[in-house]
Parts: sequence; structure tokens; C-alpha cells
Amino acid sequence: MEGKDGRSFVGKILETACLIVTWMALALYVEIYGPTLIDLKDRLHTDYEKVAVAISGRSVGWFPGAVVGGVLVDRFPGYCHLMLAVVLDVAAGVTAAIPMSPSVTCLWVFCFIGAGTRILFNMWKEKSVSPLMLVHLGYGIGSFIVPLYANPFLADTAGDADYGNDTLYNNGTVEGNGAIKNNGTISNTSLSVSRIEYPYGISAAFAACLSLVFYAYQVREWKMIPPMMEHTVENEIETTNTISTEEEKGKSLLEMVNPASCAGGHFWYGVQIFSLVFLYFGNIGGGDRMIGSFIRSYSIDQLKFTKDSATLLNTGYWISFSVGRLVFSFFARILSVRLLILVETAGMAVSSVILVLLADDDSLSLWVAMLAFAFFASASWPTGIAWIDYHIVLTGLGLTLQTFGASVGGICHMRLIGYLYKNFGPKTFLYQALGYGVLQFTLAVAMNIVGSQHGSRYEKNKNDVSIQVNEEYEDDKLSTKM
Repeated sequence: MEGKDGRSFVGKILETACLIVTWMALALYVEIYGPTLIDLKDRLHTDYEKVAVAISGRSVGWFPGAVVGGVLVDRFPGYCHLMLAVVLDVAAGVTAAIPMSPSVTCLWVFCFIGAGTRILFNMWKEKSVSPLMLVHLGYGIGSFIVPLYANPFLADTAGDADYGNDTLYNNGTVEGNGAIKNNGTISNTSLSVSRIEYPYGISAAFAACLSLVFYAYQVREWKMIPPMMEHTVENEIETTNTISTEEEKGKSLLEMVNPASCAGGHFWYGVQIFSLVFLYFGNIGGGDRMIGSFIRSYSIDQLKFTKDSATLLNTGYWISFSVGRLVFSFFARILSVRLLILVETAGMAVSSVILVLLADDDSLSLWVAMLAFAFFASASWPTGIAWIDYHIVLTGLGLTLQTFGASVGGICHMRLIGYLYKNFGPKTFLYQALGYGVLQFTLAVAMNIVGSQHGSRYEKNKNDVSIQVNEEYEDDKLSTKM
């Protein structure tokens, strides 16, 4: 049976599945930096600070990508398949070129171009029928696949040599769990040649192959929807949305960016909400990039994990992330969003404290605390969006602030971890994770305090409707008496 758009139910299911696979492809080329960070650093003959600054080019590209992506999708809504296919091809080309980058500056440019495409996935997602959590679950699945196929091509380090369970190397004991209990200093000097062009090539090939599917969808759409039907649909939309269109036309640019227009006329309330939203999403965007990029490097540099053990930790982190997103999607049905955001961020704060207290010299503590952190942090982004929508009208201004905050936060977090990691050692990774978790909980508490001033906008709308109905009833009674 076909719907009004000419697509059958099975066709919609298949297209939704393609969209989820597209988010997997996105993860394959966005999260490839984490497993390959050490090899990328060695190949460019640079240090952690410079390579972190280069990777922050992704964050710089988010905001202009949001602006361009929003304009394109709104201006040409009938070409979403084509835009998505082109985006995948651009991302594939950039990803394949990264291992061959001749300098850190060139790497920054590649990261900037690749990141600018990310927002188009968000725009396309909003046009689909997929639930928000389900689509993002595809990203989590792709993220834990990346370390698995990247690991065989990564260079072995000094800590990876087979010294047996009881052999001492530079005053360090290699333990059976894959980590070296370090009593001295062991340099992670590469013992084999890195071949990171292969995992980058796999990510690029997957994205390029997937783009063919969306080219086919675009051709199919052109054939199925004749021009006359397009005009009919446009006329129907124009007719049914006359009131809202006139309202939008009547708004000036100042009114569209005015926080009061989103917060029921309360200007300072809107300013407080948007300020906290900017910080909240900035901390998420930067903190997630920092942990995803440096978790493997920390486990090797500080706890002397073998290459395989570090990859398992990296994979486990993203598996826990995916499970958390799935679990919290069920909790969201029974818990208030104001409580849910506190539960998630409190879990992040507690896990980050455990990381600092125990995970600097114990591999088991690192495993437990990091997986717990991933579980609680997984749904903080979609929960934040739901929190905003609960309190104010989520307009283009709110969406722009989210992306801009994530862009600024990504730059700050990546540059900070690069500087700290290079100058003060790997343990600074734990302290920055602590700051990320505690700050996120503090911001969530502040958001709930500010949000309590006016509560749910839905309850307010119900009260306004009730008052309006009562007033009309009283007017009817008066007119009847007269």
C-alpha cells in the first residue's frame, strides 16, 4: 500500500534503514581519529598538542556547515537524497586523503571540510520518520566498529612486545591483562610500520558505496513524482499553512532572534535559557570529542595497554554508549525530562570522580569507570534537546545555538587536552574528563533551577486554553441574558 508520497510501507522501512546505515557511515569517518591518533601523530612527526589542534578543525567546520546545510535543505527540499549522496562522496574523498596529509595544517583543512558535512545528516534526519534515538543508535554502532577494523593496521608500540607474564622491561612488569605495571618510564616507540591508510580507506569506501544508494533514490524520486504532482503538493501545503506562513512573513529579523519570542514573551528568561543551552551543548560537543579521540592514547601512554587491549577499551566505550542511548530511550517514556537530565549528568559526574581517584594506575578501574561514563553520557544530547522543547519553543535560534555551542566547545576541549597532554602528561586526560562530567551536572542543575521559573510550556498552553474557554463561556452567558 502506497502513501501520499508514493512510497510503500516497506519502502519507507528500507529508506529508514538506509538512513540508520548512513549514521553508521558518519561514525566510521568521524570517530576514526580516536583509534589512529598515535599513528597519525607519528606519521606527521608532530606532538599531541598540534594533532589535537588539527582535529579541532572538525569543530570549526560545524557552525558554517550548519548555516549552509540549513539553507540548502530548506531551499531545495526535493533534493535531499542528492545532497546526502554528494555529502557522502565529499566525506569519502577527504577521509581517504587524511593519512596522506603532508602537514598538520593540511590535516586541519581536511578535518574542517569533513566536519562541514555533518549538519546535513541532522537536517535529513529531521525529514525522516525514524525516531531520534534509533537514528543515533546507528552512530553508536558505527563508532564501536571503527576500532575493530582499524586495529590490525596500527603500529605496534614498545609496550606491545611479547615479553611474557613475568619478564621485566625497563623496570616494568607486563601483566596478563594486557597492561604493563610501570615502575619506570617506557617509551611507546613504534616497532612496526603503521598502515593507517587502510582503515581510512575502508571508512571512505563505505561512505562512497552508500552514496550510490541515495543517487538511486534521487533518480527514483524524479521518476515517481511528475512536475504536476509537485505543484499539487506545493499548493496543498501552501493552503494548509496559510496562517503560519503569514505569521512568519510578519516577523522581522529582530523578532526571529529575540529570545522572548521563544520563551512566551519573557526576555530575560529566554536569555538565561539560551545562555545555559550554549554552555551545555558546548561542553557535550567538546567533551565527547576529547574522550573519543584520547581514550585509546591514554590507556597506552599511562597504563601501558597493548594495542589490542587499548582497542578493546575503545570498542567497549562505544558499545556502552550505544546501550546507554537505547536504555535511556525507554526511561524517557516514564521519567520527566527534568529528572532524566539530572540522572544522566549525575552519573557522568560520579563516574568522572572515580576515574580521577582510581584510574590513573589501575586498568580495571579505568574499564569500569569509563564504561559507566559512556553509559550516562550517551543520551545527554537528545535529552538536552527534549529539555529545551519542554520549557520553550525550539526554533531555528535554539538549533543554531546548539550547533554553535558544540563548535566552540569542540575547539576549546581539543586544544586544551592537546596542550595539557603534551606539557603535563597523560593523567591530565582524567582531570579534563572530571571537569567535563562535573560541569555537565552543574549546568543541568542550573538549567532546572532557571526552568522552574515558568515550568512546562505545554502546561502553560493548557491553562491558556482553559482560560480562553471559560471567558468564551462567560461571554455566551451574558449574551443569552441580554
